[in-house]
Amino acid sequence: MKKSLVLIMLVAALVVVSVFGFAACSKNAYTIGVQSGTTGEYYVKGDVDWDFAGFANVKCNPFSNGGLAVQAMKNGTVNAVIIDEAPAKALAQRIEGIKVIDIALTTEEYAYGVDKAQSELLASINTILASTEFATKKAEIMNAYFGDGTPTPVSAATSADSSKAASQLVVATNAEFAPFEYKEGDKFLGVDMEIAAYLASQLGLELVIKDMDFESVVTSVGKDNVDIAMAGLTVNDVRKQSVNFTNSYYNASQMLVVLSTDTTFDDCKSAEDIEAKIKAL
Repeated sequence: MKKSLVLIMLVAALVVVSVFGFAACSKNAYTIGVQSGTTGEYYVKGDVDWDFAGFANVKCNPFSNGGLAVQAMKNGTVNAVIIDEAPAKALAQRIEGIKVIDIALTTEEYAYGVDKAQSELLASINTILASTEFATKKAEIMNAYFGDGTPTPVSAATSADSSKAASQLVVATNAEFAPFEYKEGDKFLGVDMEIAAYLASQLGLELVIKDMDFESVVTSVGKDNVDIAMAGLTVNDVRKQSVNFTNSYYNASQMLVVLSTDTTFDDCKSAEDIEAKIKAL
């Protein structure tokens, strides 16, 4: 009888421990999807070089692009997604059942990363970016993707020819980042891709676009004839080790994407409010 009582008490204790253990795991199981290698990943995980504290209680799940992260959220694999503002809003327009919490979590500047060995190319591109002609062209391109204008597909070679290196502008990108770079069939579209076509035209060069994983974009510059990285790149000291950045052409930020039915962050008024909510999950 005593043994039975002890056994019952032991089983009860194990159940209690299991329940509390499961609760503790559940509390730490909040998962945020990000695009691998982007500012969003460093923001969630934390990174000294990027000056992000990160979230110790959150699991960060990287995906090759933001669309896959959002689909994972809809499938229940992740709880939320943090990606760049423009791609986040583009996905929210295209995919039902999600919403963007319209609060900037970061302040960033996009620029293009030029081969460190090509100072003349950097200077030429900066001259173009500072021109009144480019300001007009940029406004037209921005209206095509953020207003009521019509995008212009970009035709380009996809493999560089070393024998024609002096006559080509070889661009590294990741065409999974609408509205800055994406593909429809064999045509490239997006803000960066149309600017790439404009730069090549102004420089009198043939445009070559190499589509690759985002994490390889910056490190590819200066190798295999790649001249410049154009992929919605945030300027930071880490990337400056690999490339020389042009003047900035766009101000960006990271934003939180959740299911339309998720009211967790509806009352948030600032980035600090969102961060406090995430830390309390």
